[in-house]
Amino acid sequence: MSIQVEEYRRRVDAIRARMAGQALDALLIYSWKRGQVRYVTGYTPNYIANVAAVVLPAAGEPSMFIRFPFDLERARRACWFDDVRASGDVSGVGRDVARALREHGLAAGARVGLAAGDGAMDELPYTLYLQLQADLPGVVWVDARGLVMDARQIKSPAEFDLLRQSARVADAAVEAAQRVMAPGIDPFVVTAAVESVARAQGATAWLPAIAGRASRELIGPPEHEGLPGDDMTIVEFAVEVDGYWTQVARTFAAGRPTGAQRALYRGVYRAYRAEVAACRPGAAFGDIAQAAEAALEAGGFGEHSEHDYGHGIGLDLPEPPRIGADDAATVQPGMVIVLHPAVRAPGVGGAFIGGTVLVHEDHTEEIHRIPVDLPVGKGRDKS
Repeated sequence: MSIQVEEYRRRVDAIRARMAGQALDALLIYSWKRGQVRYVTGYTPNYIANVAAVVLPAAGEPSMFIRFPFDLERARRACWFDDVRASGDVSGVGRDVARALREHGLAAGARVGLAAGDGAMDELPYTLYLQLQADLPGVVWVDARGLVMDARQIKSPAEFDLLRQSARVADAAVEAAQRVMAPGIDPFVVTAAVESVARAQGATAWLPAIAGRASRELIGPPEHEGLPGDDMTIVEFAVEVDGYWTQVARTFAAGRPTGAQRALYRGVYRAYRAEVAACRPGAAFGDIAQAAEAALEAGGFGEHSEHDYGHGIGLDLPEPPRIGADDAATVQPGMVIVLHPAVRAPGVGGAFIGGTVLVHEDHTEEIHRIPVDLPVGKGRDKS
C-alpha cells in the first residue's frame, strides 16, 4: 500500500470535519471509474462493470460494498478498514448501503451526503438513487460531491512522491515518440512506442492522443495517415502509476521544421513558462490563463490560441480546478495542476506544450522535461 493507513485515517478525519460543517449524519461515496472511493479506501473498482460504495457515518467505522464477489479478496487487501463486502449486483449495493445506514440508526430525518460525482462527471445511476430513496424514506439526501473533492485538491507529500514517479514514466514514454518519428510513419506506430515504454516502466493505465498534422487539429485518437514532413506533430500522454495520473503535452517535427514552426514552438513555450511563473499560492487561476494569453499576444500568436490552459490532476484525469481566464479561485499549496497552452496556426503548424506541476508553499515544482526548442524526429536537419 503506497499510501499508508495513517494517511487514510487523516483523510477520513478531514472529511468528517467537513461533514460536521454541513450537519451531515453520514456520507455515501460511490465510484465506478473515478477516484472518490479510492481516496478514502485505497481500493479501485477497476473491472469494466464493477462499482463500489462507501458508507461513512459521522462516527464509527466505515463500510464498503463492491459489486463483484470475485474481486472481494483484492478489495480487502487494498482497503485499510475491515468491513468490506460484495453485493453481487448494483441493486445489491443499494440494498446493502440502505441496510448499513439503518444499522447506524439513520432513517427518517437523517441527512446523508452524496459524493458520487467529482466536477467532471456524476457516476451514481438514477435508478440506484431512486432505489435508495425508496429503501430509506424520509432520509434527506444532500449533494456533497464537493466535500471530498475539496479535500482531494490538496495533496500530501506521499502523493507528491507518487506523482513524481508517474511523471518520470510519462516523460520516458512520450520521448519514445521522437525515436520512431519520421515523415510517413503511421501514428499508431508512434502511440504504440509510447504505450510500450509506459507499460514496461510500471504504468497501470494510459491515455495517448496525437495530432499528426497540428496545423489542423490539436489532439485526438491516432488515425492511419502517415505523419507529414511539412507540419508539426503533437503527442499528449497521460499515465497512471500506482493510482496517480500525470499528463504531459509535447510537440515535435517529424521532418525538417521551418523557421516559422520553430518560432511558433518558442512562442507557446514562452506561454507555458508564463503560466508556471504565475502559478503561485494565492494567485487566481484566471491570472495564470491571462499570463499565457499575454505571452501569446506578445509573440504574435494571440489570435491562434486554443484557450486550453490547464486543469487539476491526481487520482483522476482531469480533476478540478479549471484554468480559465475568468476563474477567481486561488492556487493553494498542495495543489497539482497541468499547465498547457496551445496554438493552432493554419498553414504553419500547431503546438501543445506543458505538463504537471506541484505547488509548494514557496515555489512551483515542474516534474516533466519540456524542451526549450522544437524537437525533431528522424527526418531532422543534421547541419
